[in-house]
Amino acid sequence: MKKLFIICASALALSGGFAAAQVGGTAQPNMAQNNAPMAAFTNPQTVPNDLARVDAALNNTLSFQGRFAQYGADGSFAQGTIYLSRPGKLRFEYDSPSPLLIVSDGVTLTQQDRALETTDRVPLSATPLNFFLRENVNLAQDTEVVALQKTPTEWRVAARDGSGEMDGTITMIFDASTLALKEWVITDGFGGNTRLLLSDLVYNQRLNPRLFILRDDSRRDRRR
Repeated sequence: MKKLFIICASALALSGGFAAAQVGGTAQPNMAQNNAPMAAFTNPQTVPNDLARVDAALNNTLSFQGRFAQYGADGSFAQGTIYLSRPGKLRFEYDSPSPLLIVSDGVTLTQQDRALETTDRVPLSATPLNFFLRENVNLAQDTEVVALQKTPTEWRVAARDGSGEMDGTITMIFDASTLALKEWVITDGFGGNTRLLLSDLVYNQRLNPRLFILRDDSRRDRRR
């Protein structure tokens, strides 16, 4: 079974691997800003204050809904609608023809594949998504921050699990002026990148709690 790296989800594969959302062969967009390598930390002396600003921006985002586009490390492409409600709740509704639905209820991240009639589960705490879905985000305390790169248009914060229990890195990319999260990149233990871009986001409106409850009507239920 191929791995799904999302947001997410995405991040899911780093904790054990869900099935890939293979929809065509659209290539990933070029992630490089230019040919010159950037230093891991653009302004080392301001990293604590910069991370505190990022934490505040994430903590002030109570919810959002909008669209996502997912570019897989294997060349796959998928898109759909995303719903996020902190702490811990997330929903990815993939557009047809993808059969996937991914939901976090705050404790467990669950993937349903309607085509295979399967359900897979993994603890949210075992995925990098947990880092920015917590009630109180503190990246310096909860992760090992390995890069904080700043340009006039965006900030890129790369973090990994400081305990060493999860392979790979998550890079969160923020708008430089508003510090709104606009995409993230999951780098797996083999160096493959999966990119998820966010668009048309509507913030801090009440979302239906039922969005984050997944009814298990599949024939096979596999727990990880």
